[in-house]
Amino acid sequence: MSTDVPLLVGAGPLPELLMREASTALSDRWGLELSHISEGESPQETLSKPSAQQGLIRFCGDVARQRPEGGCWLDALADWRQPILLMVAGGTGGDIAGSAAAYTALCHQLGAPLIGLVQIGSQWNRLQRRRDGLPWMGWIPAADALERELALDHLVQELNRRCVTAAAKGAGAHQP
Repeated sequence: MSTDVPLLVGAGPLPELLMREASTALSDRWGLELSHISEGESPQETLSKPSAQQGLIRFCGDVARQRPEGGCWLDALADWRQPILLMVAGGTGGDIAGSAAAYTALCHQLGAPLIGLVQIGSQWNRLQRRRDGLPWMGWIPAADALERELALDHLVQELNRRCVTAAAKGAGAHQP
């Protein structure tokens, strides 16, 4: 499955409607077809399918949830060197839950190629995002927000830049 386009993953289980709406907005703006995989699917079977190598893919569920046979999806994504974009729900006033830092640390610990984080909704607090030291790429404002189009354009530009950098470093080159 490994491509230069990151897999959209929630930093913890995010509300389905929130994640779906943000993923659809990003795929529309980026001009990529959107497909979905879920935590109930077999990581090895799913990641080895050539059909899963096209477009933007959203992971439905908790990527860190342990599977009955052992390991989790995040282990498999690290093994396959699949670039990851963590989606994080914005809280009231633009604050961010600790799951953003926890999932970032988990990606680093497992060696998963984390491209960056994207805040979904709420207000974008640029100063606070810089202070938390996480690799933020931008945000996807609510559908009715005036700054939505500009924020999505900025995010797509940043994704294009970082995906080219990740490809040059070989983030998508390995298959187990």
